[in-house]
Parts: sequence; structure tokens; C-alpha cells
Amino acid sequence: MEEQSSRLTKVVAVGAVTGALAIAGIAVTGCGSDDNNSSCDVNNAIDSIQSQASSVSSQVQSQVSSISTNIQSQASSVQSQISTATQSNGGSGAGGY
Repeated sequence: MEEQSSRLTKVVAVGAVTGALAIAGIAVTGCGSDDNNSSCDVNNAIDSIQSQASSVSSQVQSQVSSISTNIQSQASSVQSQISTATQSNGGSGAGGY
């Protein structure tokens, strides 16, 4: 469970960075009218980065959802185990003492 919490923290951090990039909306339009292709190269690189950031964001959202579901399932299982243990020892939370 601790490992999942650490992983969730990392995933959320990556998502935050991705979100910040998306919010910043880094974009350059047009390639310019000269014969120099460097502005087109920059635009293409930015488009590629935005596409990759969007993909990472989707992956992060999917992983966070999966981890959240997994944690909820484990918590439910632990609650069930506690309930079963409490019932089997006569309802005492102190081990039957």
C-alpha cells in the first residue's frame, strides 16, 4: 500500500507538470515567410511536445484512476477483514479481553 501511495504521488506530480504545460498553452503559429525553416522546426517541435504532453496526461489520469480504484478495493478488503476478526472474537475490539 505504501508503494502505491509513493507511486500515486509521483504520478500526480507528473500530471501537475503536464497540466501546467497545457495551461501555459505554449504555441507558435505560422512558419514565417522567409526561406529559413528553423521557425517551422520550432513549431513542429512544440507541436510534438504538446502531443506528447497530452498523451502523458491521459496516461497519468488513467493510472491515477486505476491506483485509486485499487486502493479503495484494498481498503474495503481490510475493513471486511477487521469486521470478520471482530465478529469472530465476540465483538471485542481488544482481542476478547
